[in-house]
Amino acid sequence: MSCHPVHNPLTVQFWLWGQDVLAGYLEAFGCEKRPNPLGKGSSIYYKDGVGLHSSALWQKTAQGVLVYLRPAERFFLLEDDSSLPALPDQARPVGCAYGLEAVRSFVQAYEAWIAQQAGPAYRSGLLRNLPPAAQRARVAWQVWITPEPRAQLCSTLQGRVG
Repeated sequence: MSCHPVHNPLTVQFWLWGQDVLAGYLEAFGCEKRPNPLGKGSSIYYKDGVGLHSSALWQKTAQGVLVYLRPAERFFLLEDDSSLPALPDQARPVGCAYGLEAVRSFVQAYEAWIAQQAGPAYRSGLLRNLPPAAQRARVAWQVWITPEPRAQLCSTLQGRVG
């Protein structure tokens, strides 16, 4: 059920978000920064039903709240987000592939925005300086954030029709 570190694109994405926080990009993207409700630790960033914390990512879905717990490298499903970033005992584990697919569109939209706002050199520079644990998952991250060819074709065709 846990995500294999070499194949887990969130290893890279969390490190990138950490760098982006320092540069002010999460707030510029429209994320609302709030203090951690547990009274300690890093802030929480919210946008459109998605929550980001240094140790977790969560997103509201039709099935409940999907949570990625970074230390465990696992996804869970909760009834609500009232306990986050702490994980309650009744959290139901879900598969890594399911979780990654569910959060992919948010991350892709964010990465497209970063490329537009900061330019490609910003991300390229960060990717060259990934820590070893994240470096191992770089290829998985690059594949994961790349829009599918079908989506690229549809986007191209819409641009020509419009």
